[in-house]
Amino acid sequence: MKTERHDWLLAHQVDLDAERLRWRRVEVLWSWARLITFFAGSYLCYRVIDTPWAATVVAALSVGAFAWTVGRHRAGRERRELVDRALLIVKESLKRCGGHITLVRSGERPVPATDPTAALAPVVDDGPVWTLTGQEREDLDLYSGPVGVFGLLNRTSTLPGARRLRDMLDRPCVSVGHIRARQHAVQQLEQNTPERIRIMAGVAALRGHDVYVDALASAISRAAPLPRPMWVWGLRWWSLVSCAVALYALIQAGRGAPRWLYVLLALLAFNGMILRSLQVKLRECLTPFKTVFVAAKGYLQAANHAVENLPDDALSSRLREHLEGITASDVLPSLCKRLPWADSGGAFHTLSNLLVFYDLHVTAAILNRAVPHRDLLLAGFSALAEVEALCSLACFAYESSDGFETCYPVLVEHEELSITNGKHPLIPQDRAVANSLHLTPRGRLRIITGSNMAGKSTLLRMCGVNNLLAQIGTVALAERMRLSPMRLMTDLRVSDNLAGNESYFLAEVRHLRRMVRPHETGGTVLGLVDEPFRGTNTTDQVAAGVALVEHLLGTGHFFLIATHEMALSALADRHDAAANLHFREDLGADGLTFDYRLREGPAETRNALQILAREGYPETVLQRARQWLDQETTDGPGRGEATPPHS
Repeated sequence: MKTERHDWLLAHQVDLDAERLRWRRVEVLWSWARLITFFAGSYLCYRVIDTPWAATVVAALSVGAFAWTVGRHRAGRERRELVDRALLIVKESLKRCGGHITLVRSGERPVPATDPTAALAPVVDDGPVWTLTGQEREDLDLYSGPVGVFGLLNRTSTLPGARRLRDMLDRPCVSVGHIRARQHAVQQLEQNTPERIRIMAGVAALRGHDVYVDALASAISRAAPLPRPMWVWGLRWWSLVSCAVALYALIQAGRGAPRWLYVLLALLAFNGMILRSLQVKLRECLTPFKTVFVAAKGYLQAANHAVENLPDDALSSRLREHLEGITASDVLPSLCKRLPWADSGGAFHTLSNLLVFYDLHVTAAILNRAVPHRDLLLAGFSALAEVEALCSLACFAYESSDGFETCYPVLVEHEELSITNGKHPLIPQDRAVANSLHLTPRGRLRIITGSNMAGKSTLLRMCGVNNLLAQIGTVALAERMRLSPMRLMTDLRVSDNLAGNESYFLAEVRHLRRMVRPHETGGTVLGLVDEPFRGTNTTDQVAAGVALVEHLLGTGHFFLIATHEMALSALADRHDAAANLHFREDLGADGLTFDYRLREGPAETRNALQILAREGYPETVLQRARQWLDQETTDGPGRGEATPPHS
């Protein structure tokens, strides 16, 4: 389906293709200029080699010209690579635009960093949050295959960004003010699409480097200054003396004084003993930085693009301040200049260590940048992860609005949950049916009835997922939505736990206990329950279900309960704070059909025996079933212990 935003992305893709071609030409041009400068400089040096002063001047000019063309070539290549990544972001967005349920990045739940020192503390105060359990994550398909809610949202390029998005989803905010601040930042990023694409393209330079990204964060977290600073300072000065003595000894040996070779060997032996005493500490300090240059360089590029393109809302401005802290010339840029020197080896490296303590100089240069600026660097990295998560939420808002009717929910202080024409984001738009639901203190519990496959469970999940999307600051898939932040609890899918000696029924009882006895503080609970106590016999299920609903009505929280039990529908009719809703089905010539429309009142139809008849069950089975229903109707609903009639 072609839409306005889809068409804009296609037009932007054409513009980026043209820009890529232009920068590709610039890159090729400077590549040739670099080659020509090298050979021209070499030729000119050869022509004036007999004149030392002229050769020196020409060599200096040639080296300068060559370095300049190398820099221009690198700049052109980096700009072309940025456009390549922007094209990638646009193509990924086109896959999702129009409401397509497609996995663009990973949908799996990001694992924590294996090294605790690589974990980044958030730089944004989330305010009070409510931590979802594994039950809610499973019930609402947050990380389920093939896509899942996280898979729809995730557009991050780094593990820290994915972890931050995971934390937002697993720990939704329950503060109106904090949600509004994030919602405003997401809205600004959604509206400023070209800038958001450039931000995401900058971060995409880190794709495929997750190991090095974690290693960089860990190296900076663990970095410590070298011990005995005066001793280190003295050795660094001694390295200059050592280098001068070694050069003088080589010159004298070349002039026919071989005894100076013994001086050189003695110097190397003396330096070797000093180096041996430092080797363990130098290796401990330097090794973590040997492989992280690619991550540091990528972070610098990403931070620069984020600083240039972030909007001016309050939350984004705070993130920009953190990013400007690491883009300052004496922080990450300075560190990036020194990191390549750490990854060296071979015979020349060994000789350099013996002559001038190479590793000592490199280690001191890196630590002198990493240690004083540790907090700035880690805060900047965490800010970039926050930017990635916000861009993911903005992408979801931008792309979903073409396929679904979306809105930024209105956050209110008073207790309310109102969804008008809400849809489930994991159902394709051509199959999704919109339904509305309203809960207030005067009507805080709804009993939802209807046959299997009619839409009861989907309605509960639609309500839960949209509530979750609202509380993490992005759009809900609804025409309108108003809510006060709530603590979400679910009991939609239950399974036994044999390893934990927990039966199906016991697992369900424990899940429901959280709603029966919620914390006294922390705000309103939104409880979603599908068939309470279905793990036991019918009589106990009805008795426990009725008692549960009566208790929940007195807690002051909000509940949606899907059930087949008419006893619960009858109970809802007797309480002002409860109401019945139902789904309807039709059994016609084409089979069982559903319109998935939610209606007021309890379900009044039964289709089980009709389905049995259509599937060819013997008439004797159907007749006995009808007799049983007649007996149940005579004895009263919910008895469940009547003796089956005999023919």
